[in-house]
Amino acid sequence: MLAFAVALWAQGGPSRTVAVLVVVETALLCLPWRLPRIHRSGRSFWVETLCGLVAPGGALIVLVVAQRDLLTQLADWWWFVAAAAVGGVFWLVSGLDIRAVPSGLLAFLMGPTPRTQGRARAVCAAAGPFGEEALFRGVVLTAASAAVTPMGLLSAVAFVARHHVSPGGNGRGTTRATLTEIAAAVLLLALTVLSQSLYPALLAHLINNLPGVIIELQREDTGKPDAS
Repeated sequence: MLAFAVALWAQGGPSRTVAVLVVVETALLCLPWRLPRIHRSGRSFWVETLCGLVAPGGALIVLVVAQRDLLTQLADWWWFVAAAAVGGVFWLVSGLDIRAVPSGLLAFLMGPTPRTQGRARAVCAAAGPFGEEALFRGVVLTAASAAVTPMGLLSAVAFVARHHVSPGGNGRGTTRATLTEIAAAVLLLALTVLSQSLYPALLAHLINNLPGVIIELQREDTGKPDAS
């Protein structure tokens, strides 16, 4: 993540603001937040969750304010069909039984979670893709053509690394979870570079996160009361 921040800083301009936010967010997520999370207060959990949106949220704001032209770069319709297929590939790689999501079976097997924590995770999973695509794939479209390949590869590595910054048992240490993250980094980068637009990758990212949003809301609906 720090190498990614240095590369962003080297690009100059608005990217330097994002570079600072990447460093700030990484430092915040490395703080010794009280673990295990199940015993954390709802307010404390929300603060940690929002800290994880500092860099993506900042990158999205920079994209809207300083690099607005990227928001008008739409892809041909078939790229969105490809993006939907890529989202399905993520489900397959992760081993997710998508048929068990609507019924609530996966939520039941995972067990209840405090209501505030479930909502915080659901909000992060729903909102995160917008900022993460601006942060990790937007740089590919703003970099000079000669720097697209190295910057794109570095952003892909940073995308995977960022999912492992937060401490504690977050379910991301398994081999399958890591393979899913690597697949996402590669395929989302490929969608962005080939379509020359952020939107196909955003669609695939949202499709990937949708089951997680549903499961977290299902878990908190029958979950435990928030810790005081």
